[in-house]
Amino acid sequence: MKKDKDHIGELTTLNRIIETLNQAVDVRQVLQSALADLLALMDLESGWIFLVDEQAQDSWAGRGFTLSAFQNLPPALDLEDPSAWNKGCDCQGLCKSGKLVAAYNEVRCSRLSESLGDRQGLAVHASVPLRAGTQILGILNIASADWQSFTPQSLALLTNIGNQMGNSLERARLFDMLREQRIQEQAALLELSNQLLSRLDMEDMMAYLVEVVPNLLVADACALMLPAEDSQFLEFHVAKGWSMNPVDQKRQIPLDERSGPGTVMLTQEPLIATNIDQRDPAPWAPDWVLAEGFRGHAVIPLIAEGKSVGVMTINTRRPRQWDDHDIRFMRLMANQIALAIETARLHQEEIERHRLEEELALGRTIQLSLLPEKSPDISGWRFAALHKSARQVSGDFYDFYDLPADEPLVGMLIADVVDKGVPAALFMALSRTVIRTMALSGRGPAEALKKANELILNDSRASMFLTAFYATLNTHTGHLVYANAGHNRPLWYHADTGKCQELHAEGSLLAVLEQLDLEQIEIQLQRGDILVLYTDGLTDALNSSGEMFGEERLWEVIENNPGKMAQEMIDHIMEAVEKYSRNTPLADDLTLIVISRVSS
Repeated sequence: MKKDKDHIGELTTLNRIIETLNQAVDVRQVLQSALADLLALMDLESGWIFLVDEQAQDSWAGRGFTLSAFQNLPPALDLEDPSAWNKGCDCQGLCKSGKLVAAYNEVRCSRLSESLGDRQGLAVHASVPLRAGTQILGILNIASADWQSFTPQSLALLTNIGNQMGNSLERARLFDMLREQRIQEQAALLELSNQLLSRLDMEDMMAYLVEVVPNLLVADACALMLPAEDSQFLEFHVAKGWSMNPVDQKRQIPLDERSGPGTVMLTQEPLIATNIDQRDPAPWAPDWVLAEGFRGHAVIPLIAEGKSVGVMTINTRRPRQWDDHDIRFMRLMANQIALAIETARLHQEEIERHRLEEELALGRTIQLSLLPEKSPDISGWRFAALHKSARQVSGDFYDFYDLPADEPLVGMLIADVVDKGVPAALFMALSRTVIRTMALSGRGPAEALKKANELILNDSRASMFLTAFYATLNTHTGHLVYANAGHNRPLWYHADTGKCQELHAEGSLLAVLEQLDLEQIEIQLQRGDILVLYTDGLTDALNSSGEMFGEERLWEVIENNPGKMAQEMIDHIMEAVEKYSRNTPLADDLTLIVISRVSS
C-alpha cells in the first residue's frame, strides 16, 4: 500500500511539473520551481540549468550560455565567486561540438574536479540536452557523488522532464514570435498540450489528435502512422477525412526511401507539397492513395528523444501554400504529439509491469506454499533451512519427508533448476511434485531420482534441467544414504576431527539423459556432526568487485563454529555471506539446509 501511495505521489508531482511548464508563458520563470520538484522526485539535492543564449558573450557561466535556474549549488559553484564561473565546462563544450546527443549523458564535472569533497563529494552530473526536435536549447544538470546514485527510474524521469522543458522552451519562444499574429493558434496549441497531458490511453489520445489537427490547420484529412512490428512498414493507427479509411483497410507504407512517410522517418525532416499534381510521381504511389485526390500534402516526423517514433500526415484536396509559420507550428505540434505517444506508451508499459508484478507476487506466494512450512522436530537432531530468491520467483527448492519404514526415517531433498525467473519456477513445481511422489513411494535415493528423471522427461517439453541431492536419514542410528544428480556436494563436518569433507557421489543432472547412472553412498553421522546442503547461489554470491564467496570461505565458517546447532550455523554462514557481498544483489537463488546431531 505504501508503494502505491509513493507511486501516486510521484505521478502527481510529475504531472504538476509538466502542467506548470506547459501553462507558463515565460518558461524561464518556472524553471526554478520545476528543478526543485525534479530533485525532490529523484531524491537528490543539487542541479542547475543553462540556456543557450548567443547574445551572452561574457565569460560568466560560459560564453553562449546563461545560468537560468539552480538549486543547492555546492561551494565550488558559489555564485559570489567569479573564479568558479569564469571558464566553460565540459557539458557546454560537448553541447557546442554536437556531442551531447544521448537522452542523458554522464559527465564528470570539470568545475567540481578540484573539490571532490564538496557537498558530500559531488563529482558527476547527468546532463540532459533540452531539445525541441533536433535543436538544443539548453542543458539540465543533476549532480551526484557517483553514477550509482542514478537509478534507471530516476534517469527515465530526468529524460522525460528534460524533453518537456525543451518543448516548453520552444513553445515559449514560438509564442514570443507569434504573439501578435498567431495568438489563436498559440491558444490552440496550449489546449492541445493540456489535452495530451490528460489522455494517457494511446487509442483515445490518437483519436483526439486526428479530430483536432485538421481543424487547427484548415485541412481535409489527417493520419498518424507508427512502425509495424517488423520495422519494414508504417501502419496507419488512426485517420480522419479519408474516403477509404486506411486503418480499416489495414494499409501499410514502406518504411524506406520509396515512400514520402518512409523518407521522413529516416531523415527526420518534413516533406511539404503545395500541389502534388505539379510534382513528378513518387516511386511508390499505389492506386488507393491516388484515389483520395489529395493535392496539398505535409508529412511531419514525430521525434522523441532524438528517435523517429512515427509520422503525421496532413492533406488537402486543393493546392495549399504552407508558409514558414505553418511548418514551424506543425513541427512544434508534432513534438508534443511524439512526447504524448511515448508518455502513453510508457504508461501502458507501467500498467503492464504492475500487472506482471502482481502475478509474480501471487506466483511467489504459491511457490513458497510448496516449500516445507517448518523443519522436522526430532529428538537428538536439529534441522534448519533458508531460502532466498534472486527474483520474485525461484528455481531452487527443498523438501523434507517422513518416509514409510520400520525405523524412523527422514528424507531430505535440495534441488536447483538451471535457470531463473518464471520458467524455472514452473519447472520447479513439476519437479518437486514428481520427486516427492517417488520419495514417498519408499524407493531409495538413487532409485527415487532415476524414476523422477524418467517421469520429468516424459511430462516436460521444456529444454530445462535441474540438479538434485536426495538423502534418507535414520534418526535413531544416524545412518545416512544419499545420491547426487549433479548438485553441489554437501559438506560433512566431523566433530571428532573438527574438519569438513565433501560428500562425493557420481551422477548427472536430471531431465537430460533418459538412462541416468547414479551412485548411492552410505555414511554414519556421529554425535556433534553437522551436514550442510546448499545451492550454488550461496558460493556464487558476489562482492562489489565481482568476486565469488566460494567454497573455501564456506568451509572456514563451518570449521570455525564447532558445536553449533543447525539454525546457529545458518546464521553464521549468512552473516559471513552478507558481510562479504556488502549488499550486492544475489546473482542466483540461494537455498541452505543444515542438519546437526546433538552431541549429548
